[in-house]
Order: sequence, then structure tokens, then C-alpha cells
Amino acid sequence: MFALMADVVICFSFNMQPKCGFLPPSKYISEENHMKKSISRFRMHQALKLHRKEVSEISHYDPLDMFSGIKNRIYKAMRALFSTPQNNFRIFLNGSIIFGGSGGGTNATNSKTAELLEDALGCFIRAEEGKRTEALLQLVTETLHEASVLDKLLEVQKLDAFDIEGAIHAYYNVVSEPCKVCQHVSKDQPHELHTIPFHESLEIARNYLIAATAKDCSLIISFRRKGDSNSASLNEQEFDHKAFFIDLDMKSLDRMKHYYELDQEIVSNYNKVMRGDTEGDPKKRLQSNGHA
Repeated sequence: MFALMADVVICFSFNMQPKCGFLPPSKYISEENHMKKSISRFRMHQALKLHRKEVSEISHYDPLDMFSGIKNRIYKAMRALFSTPQNNFRIFLNGSIIFGGSGGGTNATNSKTAELLEDALGCFIRAEEGKRTEALLQLVTETLHEASVLDKLLEVQKLDAFDIEGAIHAYYNVVSEPCKVCQHVSKDQPHELHTIPFHESLEIARNYLIAATAKDCSLIISFRRKGDSNSASLNEQEFDHKAFFIDLDMKSLDRMKHYYELDQEIVSNYNKVMRGDTEGDPKKRLQSNGHA
């Protein structure tokens, strides 16, 4: 079927969710949540999703590799997305999905799925059978390494300078409600962020929500055989490519309470996994995927 498309303009598109590409340095992260400064949010969230049975296995992907700026680490991230795509990685051929799924529980890539993709690439990548998928992943890796698209995204993500553990206090300042976080920890003195001017609280909350959008958006990269726009090369083949972001709707202010609650649940569950307090043995699965 794909051989019949040889004379047609072929476009392969990748839809990926890079997720948060940095470790938060905020001084407002509590001591019991210190692991947030050494383990990516995505990896900890994977443990919670496994516990909830939202995914069938832990993803091999780590956003810190994708945003590292180092070619072999970016390639490692691409291979991980390919092996465990979940709902974070999809490939389209002329607008029709040919790889990946829409549900978070999408299984790991099996041999049949890999063979179908390899066959589809025959109309696009000039390489020996069995090496086309590898060549395409290398092409995406080269493009991401040479372009500045992820660097720009990371800049926006880093507008979150306080982490949700700090930003939640600014939220309660903005909505003029008693801080439920402070009530929960029963502090005698108000948190220092409750003493800042309103405009500073508003800026902290706004920047957090902008960063949250950048952490949850999708990156589209499309390739077709070379024309006149930006080009990328692979084994003496040249391709036009275009990269852009989607899902950029601003997160609403009232989502901040949800973000705080989810953050606490993610970290609490991860602590339990590391202590071996959860059912089964998810710690072994985390360790087998390099997540410990």
C-alpha cells in the first residue's frame, strides 16, 4: 500500500509532549519533598499513574534527557518515547495516525507495531529494511539538537520560579481567601509569601500558570522531502521541516488548587514506592527503567 505513494508528497509528523524539562530550585519546597530537586516530575508522576493503573508500565522517558541539549541524551529520550509512547508520542503519515495512541495506558511498542511503522517508512526514508525507524529517530534527534525550539520552551517553563509549594500561597493572596495550606500545617506565623504586595502575588500566580501551559503543551515536528524551507539531512537525503507548539491555552487560576493537591499526591506516592509501602513491587519497575 505504501509503495503506491512513492510519487505523492509525503509528510511525516511527530506529536510529542516534552513535559517539564528542569528540576525546581525553589526554596519553598518542603524538606519532606526534597526529591523534587533531584528527580523529574514526569518520573514521579509515572509511579502514581502505575499505582492508579492508568498505565500498564513505567515509561522509559525522562524530560531531563530531552531538554539536555546533548545529542546522545536527546536520542535516548526519542528511543524511550518510541518504546513506551503512552499518550506522549504519536507519528502521523499525511495527517493519519500510524503510531502511538490517545490513551495513557497505551502498551509498550511490540514487534508488530514496530514492523508496521518500518513498512510505512519505506515511502519516505531511503534505508535498508529494518533500519528506517532508527534513521527517522536520528533525523528527529538531529533536528531537535540543532534547533532552539526546546530551549525557548524551557525558558517559558522556568517562569515557575517558586514551584507550586510557593505559588499556592500567592494564589490565596490573589483570591483573598484564607490559605488552606497554612491552616493544614498549623503555623503560628503566616507564610512569608502572605506578606508580599498584591501585584507580586499576581505575578507569581500568572507566571506559574504560563509555565504550567508550557509544561503540558505538545510539540509538532513535520518532515517532507526538501523544498525551499528549513532543511534537515539524513544519509544524503534532505528534508524540509517545520516545528510548532499546540495546546497553548492558558491554564485557569482556579486550577492552582488542583495542581497543589496533585503535586502532593505525586510526591507522597513516590515516597511510599521508595519505602516499599505500595502493593506489588513498583520500586523494582522504577529501578529497571532507571528511575531510582
